[in-house]
Amino acid sequence: MNFAVLGAGSWGTTLANLLCENGHRVKIWAREPEVVDGINRHRKNPYFVSHLNLSNTLVAVSSIDQALDQVEFALTSIPSGFIRDTLAPYSRKLRNLRGILNVAKGFERGTGKRLSQLICDIIGSEPESAADIVASLSGPNLADEVAMKKLGASVVACHNDELARLFQESFSNHYFRIYRQSDRTGVELGGTLKNIFAIGAGIVDGLDLGDNAKAAYLTRSLHELVRLGTALGGETKTFYGLAGLGDLMATTSSPLSRNHKLGQQIARGKTLEEVMGSSKMVVEGVETAKIASEWGKKLRLPLPITEELCRVLFEQCPPEIAARNLMSRSLKAETD
Repeated sequence: MNFAVLGAGSWGTTLANLLCENGHRVKIWAREPEVVDGINRHRKNPYFVSHLNLSNTLVAVSSIDQALDQVEFALTSIPSGFIRDTLAPYSRKLRNLRGILNVAKGFERGTGKRLSQLICDIIGSEPESAADIVASLSGPNLADEVAMKKLGASVVACHNDELARLFQESFSNHYFRIYRQSDRTGVELGGTLKNIFAIGAGIVDGLDLGDNAKAAYLTRSLHELVRLGTALGGETKTFYGLAGLGDLMATTSSPLSRNHKLGQQIARGKTLEEVMGSSKMVVEGVETAKIASEWGKKLRLPLPITEELCRVLFEQCPPEIAARNLMSRSLKAETD
């Protein structure tokens, strides 16, 4: 099949290469001319997963128009804060595709929309209608590990099971296994909200608080993720699957996780601005924490971990104080 991959970061590049290996024809759009040149001339992305030798059939282009020309499917791997401005000029071409698979995480700033809702808005289709051609891919899928062909699994979700099966078959191979889901809301929320808690896990590790603290933190993080995720429309069982618990485990434990790494660096004395300014990569958990906190206030949900992380990230609260605040909260039942 013919795919356009929009966004040549680590995950977009890795999945574009995987599709080529699976026998599909792929064009990848990159914003940076040096990335286009690096892929086409040297079979390397100079900025992201630069260790990965890219397929000779992968074609990089500098124009989204060119990427979308004569393709059936698009994969969007654009950071959440840039999706609307980047894709809106191409709404007609996108609307005429057979399917759009979003692999980015996050909410739209200002509206709090999930990214499938945002893309449906851009292409002018009502979510869950016959014109809704948007699917979401999420799970414990650290790009570097997939690029190295380490075994992994993910889940694709949309309301159209035929489209879900098509994407499932397109991406599955001997090292990357795809499952199907109908709860797109839960899959998106699990993949988005876990980034908040990955930052906190990095802080726990950076402060060297120990394994007991890490286990307690992860358990309560999952509890908080399920609380907000179900309030926003996800199904409880989804958050105990690959896109929830699975992704949470990977992202809160791996040194490959950008969110975990940011938390560690903050715990060791760096400011948010210093960490964010030192890399081309977007750390989605920062903006997600702010939006989740706003959702919590709007829905009157207690989100103590998210609130303390927001104090650390945006109010210069020392991480040690935030940890102490969580430990000194009023005593309650575990299910509360």
